[in-house]
Formats: sequence, C-alpha cells, structure tokens
Amino acid sequence: MRQWLVSLIVAFQFLTRLPIPVQVEYDKRYVSRSVLFYPVVGFVIGAILYLALVVLSSGAPPLDAAVLLLIWTLLTGGLHLDGLMDTADGLGSHRPREQMLAIMKDSRVGAMGVLAAFFVLIVKWASLWTLLDRLRQGSISGSMLLCLLLTVPAVSRGAMVAAIVRRPYIGGEQGMGGLFQEAHAGYLAGALLLLLFPVILWPSFGSIWLIGVQATTAWLCVSYFIRRLGGLTGDTYGALNELVETVGLLAAVYISF
Repeated sequence: MRQWLVSLIVAFQFLTRLPIPVQVEYDKRYVSRSVLFYPVVGFVIGAILYLALVVLSSGAPPLDAAVLLLIWTLLTGGLHLDGLMDTADGLGSHRPREQMLAIMKDSRVGAMGVLAAFFVLIVKWASLWTLLDRLRQGSISGSMLLCLLLTVPAVSRGAMVAAIVRRPYIGGEQGMGGLFQEAHAGYLAGALLLLLFPVILWPSFGSIWLIGVQATTAWLCVSYFIRRLGGLTGDTYGALNELVETVGLLAAVYISF
C-alpha cells in the first residue's frame, strides 16, 4: 500500500505544481507505477478548475475563461507547454532526424515553438469562453461543464500513459522519459479503467464521442511523432498532452451533450 501511495504522490509532484510537502524517491519503480494515476491527476485538475469557476466567476465569460486558463497553466507549471514548444521547434525545422532531436534538447525557444504555444492557448481560451457563455445562457448545465472539465485533462493524461507504455522511447537514459521504462500494460489497463469515471458520472453519447475524438487525436499525433522522429521523447509526451487537451476542449464546443 505504501508503494502505491508513493506512486500517487509522484504522479502529482511530477505533473503538477500542487504543494505536496512530502519527500519521495524518484526511482524508476515509483515513477513507472505512477502512470496508473495520471488520469486521477487530470480529474483533480478539472475539479480545481470547476471550483475556481464557482468561487471566482465574474459573470464575464472572456475574463473567466482567461482566469481558468491561467490557473490551468499554473497548476502544471507549464511543463507540457514546454514540451510542446520544444517539439514544435524540432519538427518545424524540417531537418534530418538527429538534428531535430538536438533542436528539441536545446533550452532556447524558436519561432515555431512560440507559434505552437500561442495557437494552443488561444484555442483553449476561445473554447472555454464558448462553454462558459453557454453555461450562462443555460444551454449546458453546471454538472455537464464539470464532467467536461474532468474528462478533457484526464483523457489527455491517459493518452500519455498509452504512449509511454505502448510506443518506443528514444530520449536516452538522461531524459526524464527514461524513468518510465518499467511501466507495463497493467498500469495502462488501470489508467483506462479510471477514464470510465466521467462516462459513469455523465452517461451520454456526447461524453463517449468526446473521449473518442481525444483518443483518435492521440493516435494520430503519436503516429506522426514516430514517423518523423523514430520514437517518442519526454518533450513529445508533453506535446501530446497539450494537443489532446486542446482538441478535447474544441470538440466539447461542437459535440452535442
């Protein structure tokens, strides 16, 4: 039981900036096992966002959407955005594979990385704005919005688990992704079972469609990364999370719940 608790703490400390004042050992055993709890991290992020909306709502959807997006980014410390920018810089360079990987390891951010972050953030903001406006108009309910905020970040982190377990890692032992080498299919199965929670909470074809759209996006992104790079790195894991989250929010605007 202690090992599972340590793995849960590792998941939150690794993926968020929530103040958890516990010192744990970051060895491969705990980090690999922590992937099982990635959807739980997504659920907690979604719950915090909904609570923030309840407490801080100004009645102005554009402002509330911006505040939610700010809180969302602060909760993760920009970890996944950093991976997105590095991945965009590498893939956007259209260089040979080894040079793309070298660019991704460079701490400096280029034009492609800035553009990728800009468009991801603006789509997220516009999607949240639209959803909050619909909440104010009564076309969606508060419980439905809660379900959406729980589902989108949980599924994006579940996609990371699938990528970690099922696809080759090429970042080397020095990369953070090297700590996940002991993750196996059992952890993926557990993470996928956890993703049934929002469907149980709000059973509808809309929620199933939303998860399906996010899962398809994850498969397409991973396939593209592997085709261009020959495998995945820690940066591509972060990029995957951001892209699947963004498409999830965008899909939530267009899918009828």
